[in-house]
Amino acid sequence: MKGEIDMSTNSRSLTSSERILDDNSPFAVREAFNLIRTNLMYTRKDDQKGNPVYAITSAGEATGKSTIIANLALSYSKTNKKVLVIDADMRCPVQNLIFELDNDHVGLSEILSSIVDDPSEAIRETKFENLDIITSGAIPPNPSELLLGTRFSDILYKLRHIYDVIFVDFPPTGIVTDAITQFESITGYIFAVRSNHSDSKKVCATIETMEHVGAKIVGIVLNDANIKTHKSYYRSSYSHYDSHYNTDNKKSSKKEK
Repeated sequence: MKGEIDMSTNSRSLTSSERILDDNSPFAVREAFNLIRTNLMYTRKDDQKGNPVYAITSAGEATGKSTIIANLALSYSKTNKKVLVIDADMRCPVQNLIFELDNDHVGLSEILSSIVDDPSEAIRETKFENLDIITSGAIPPNPSELLLGTRFSDILYKLRHIYDVIFVDFPPTGIVTDAITQFESITGYIFAVRSNHSDSKKVCATIETMEHVGAKIVGIVLNDANIKTHKSYYRSSYSHYDSHYNTDNKKSSKKEK
């Protein structure tokens, strides 16, 4: 309810793998995100809702989903697109850390709780041109309930007519259902999988659950992987899904068809 929000902030430090890419990052990694960006541009179909809203989720924790969506947003912004990142992982927010911002500013939780009436009050500029962010705000006691309401979809409807593309960082769907409560407002979901970490059975079960309710998955990002080492693992586990993108410190490739 209004006012019942934990004002504590996330104080942990990011690891080197969680940081935003720069000109010193490996070329192959930067190109991997450019490849994902290009594929997303071709998957989108015009509709009456406005510009696209892409969301990321996963089956479990520590897949690198937040870093993936942040760097994908940065890749889009470099094409002169006006981009917005929304941190909807209100249980464990990290976008403020990735973009080196404090989390004391009003954010998504204050908007959804009607503490802030105008969403523009929560929009913040990052140090990157064309790239804005709405951080999670204070940690609420009821994030699932906040996302279930119509306010979030109404906000997305307004913002997608202002920004060329919006990226939403959701919690893992294999743990909580926050990500799929708003599937009708999401153009497509990106699913993050981490090599040698994600459980393949849980990944497939989570994806099937999302597809069952009507959520559109437009791609799977295989993070922290060596394609030569894990090609057979990927094929046996996820071969029935259409899209696959890899972000690796050495190599990147598109799924063979």
